[in-house]
Amino acid sequence: MKKFYSLFAIAAFGSMVFAQGTENFEAQTVLTSTYADGSFSGQTAGVTVNFVHSRNEGLSTSEDYSISGKGIMLRRADEPSSVEFTIPNGVGTFTFKYRKAFTGGNERKLSVQVDGAEVATSTAFGAGSGADATVYTMNTVINKSGVVKVKITYPNGTPAGNRQVTIDDVSWTANTMGVVDASSIKAGLVKNTFVKENLSFGVTGKTSVQIFNMNGQEVSSAVVDGNSELNVAFLPKGAYIVTAVVDGEKVSQKIIKK
Repeated sequence: MKKFYSLFAIAAFGSMVFAQGTENFEAQTVLTSTYADGSFSGQTAGVTVNFVHSRNEGLSTSEDYSISGKGIMLRRADEPSSVEFTIPNGVGTFTFKYRKAFTGGNERKLSVQVDGAEVATSTAFGAGSGADATVYTMNTVINKSGVVKVKITYPNGTPAGNRQVTIDDVSWTANTMGVVDASSIKAGLVKNTFVKENLSFGVTGKTSVQIFNMNGQEVSSAVVDGNSELNVAFLPKGAYIVTAVVDGEKVSQKIIKK
C-alpha cells in the first residue's frame, strides 16, 4: 500500500506549527531479504538513514511481516541490529511503529538511543512461539536542537539470539524547547519591531532576553536593560520571537528583521 505524508512548516503571528519529518521506507531500494549493513537518503530532505544487520519486512515473499508497505526488520542484539536517523535540524518527539517478525519465542524489546545514549525502552512484547501481528507505537520526547542521531536498536544487555522486529512509519516533530506560548505575545517589550541592526527594549532594570526563529530554535540571548541595545545584524532577514521576563511575567513579541 502506498503511503503519503505531509511535510510542513507554518509560522504566523499568534500561532506556530513546527516542521515535521517522516520515513516510511517506500522510496528506498537498498533493503533486501538478506541481512546487511548500509545507508540511504531519507524521505525527508537532509536526513540520512544508516542500518546494521537489517533487512526488508518480507512484503514480497510468503513471509510477510509488514506494518504498512515497506519497512525495516532488525534481527538480534549480538550484531547489533539497528537503524539510525541522522536528523539535521533538531528533534522534538520521535515516533515509530513496530511489531514482532518471524515466529521465534524470544521476548522482544526495543531501545531508543540519542547521540549514543539510551533514553527510552519499549515494553516487552512478542514472547512465545508463533506469529503475532500486533502493531505497537512508541513515542519518545527528545527535545534536542542541532544535528541529532536517533537510533532504534535493542536495549543494553539484551541476550544473544534472534528477536526479529519490523519498524515502520517513523516520524518526528521539531524541537520545541523554549518555544513561547502564542498567547503571551505582547507589544511593548521591544521598541522597534522592524529592525536592521540594533534592537532596543522598552523595559526597566536588567532583563534576560532570548530570540527564537520560527522553527523554535534559539538564535541569540543577552541580558539587557531599558537603555541598552542588542545587535541583530547577524540574523537573516525574516520573522523572530523575542521573549523576556518583565515584572515577573514571561512575555513575548514578534519582530521582523529587515
